[in-house]
Amino acid sequence: MILESRTFLVLSTGHVSEETAKMLDSTPVALWPVLGGPFGDYGWFMWASEEDTTGDIPVELMNVFNFARANGFNYVLFDCDASTVDQLPTFDW
Repeated sequence: MILESRTFLVLSTGHVSEETAKMLDSTPVALWPVLGGPFGDYGWFMWASEEDTTGDIPVELMNVFNFARANGFNYVLFDCDASTVDQLPTFDW
């Protein structure tokens, strides 16, 4: 039997705009533009989508997903206590 594994990148919620954060917090998970869900009261966990086929994924999320994929990660955990990275824009909200 071959076991499958996936990896996730932990980044600050500061890489998500206030507008996107409000959308994620107020939209039922089934209607999110990408597979994922809330991470308690601390952020969100999402699949690092390879492309935006619907045009509904906010630009800053696609930038994060592209960064994650380029660095070998399949998922992103946005955590309010995590660090930011210089390669991605940050938002102060």
